[in-house]
Amino acid sequence: MRHWIEAMAIGAGLMMAGSAQAQSWGVYIGNSAPPYAAGWQDDGTERMMRFICSGQRAQGLENRLDHEVDEGDIDPGTANRIHAAIDGLEGRQRHECSEGDVRSVREIGWRYDRIGQWMESAAHGDDGPGWRPRW
Repeated sequence: MRHWIEAMAIGAGLMMAGSAQAQSWGVYIGNSAPPYAAGWQDDGTERMMRFICSGQRAQGLENRLDHEVDEGDIDPGTANRIHAAIDGLEGRQRHECSEGDVRSVREIGWRYDRIGQWMESAAHGDDGPGWRPRW
């Protein structure tokens, strides 16, 4: 019995040391979010945050929309609905960017992509009754 307790104590000590060592290597062991998740960002995330939070993504979509309307590829009614969707998303973008919420800004980027797909479909004849923006 005494050997059993000693073996368990040694095993527990090794597991704790191994876990601490793994975390120092940048590997997270645990069930919840890693402690660095709130503040840690990789280069792609920082680039995405700068691109969306600067307003460049929304401005690019609006410029493309203006071009498609000028070319006659998108009718004014559809253009107004697309423009309203962009404007609504810009308001949310300002809020989420001011809070620095990476996950929400990533979702906003995804929604901007969906608006881009909507414009593509409206401009090039794929705007059938079954296609609708999902937001």
